[in-house]
Amino acid sequence: MVVVMRIGITYTVLRREEMAIKERAGEFGEVVMLHEDELLFPRKYNLDVVIIRNVSHFKALYTARLFESEGIPAVNSSKLILEAGDKLFATLRLAKKVSVPDWMAALSEGGALKVPDSLGYPLVSKPVFGSWGRLLAKVNDRDSLEAVLEHRKWMKNPLYGIHYFQEFVEKPGRDIRSYVIGGEFVGAIYRHSNHWITNTARGGKAEPCNDPEVEELSVRAWEAFGEGALAIDIFESEKGLLVNEVNPNMEFKNAARVTGVDIARKLVEYAVEVAKA
Repeated sequence: MVVVMRIGITYTVLRREEMAIKERAGEFGEVVMLHEDELLFPRKYNLDVVIIRNVSHFKALYTARLFESEGIPAVNSSKLILEAGDKLFATLRLAKKVSVPDWMAALSEGGALKVPDSLGYPLVSKPVFGSWGRLLAKVNDRDSLEAVLEHRKWMKNPLYGIHYFQEFVEKPGRDIRSYVIGGEFVGAIYRHSNHWITNTARGGKAEPCNDPEVEELSVRAWEAFGEGALAIDIFESEKGLLVNEVNPNMEFKNAARVTGVDIARKLVEYAVEVAKA
């Protein structure tokens, strides 16, 4: 008797990525699309693996963990979403394997005001979670630092009280985003922008990046976590290539378009291998 694999895909909205993943997953078995409104736990789900595609970092984290509690492996795992999705946690891992921008963390407003004594100006204030370049702030002087801290003080989420800063890295009008799935480098793009924030979600323009050094660095960055599917953001700097951060819930439509790599297939193939393990 032929056993048909059942592949779940969680989602918030059906973007191009989710539609591509659904199409590729259909080549390997039965696909079960799971909108987050339909998810309740504890409940038995007849799945061999679930691909986590919730837009929200925290919904993805909890969704993965809840499926794992039912004995269903998740791609990405809750552990990876937690440690790669938190920018500070990710930096702690990355710094052991690759070069990263100079950084500093503070746990209070008073501590944050002392950060420029070490990093200098300008610096970048980053929330420890988030994507699409939201709530990034380039801090040029004491006045702008005090303004950022004042705004954060009145935000209700306690994680905004964790202050994470990086040196401001002068870039050549672009950065690099690469993709590594299950330890395999699958491609990279340059993201061009006249703004210092280069996310394609913020208008950055994509073109292929074919650089062996980027490939080698990307795999080493993935090895800092040792599992899953990661997008890796890299800066070109005077000090060489620096890994800025990683994303465990990656968007890839622009990378797939300009590189011709079927990233959705690579992701599904990895999920199938996880299910078989």
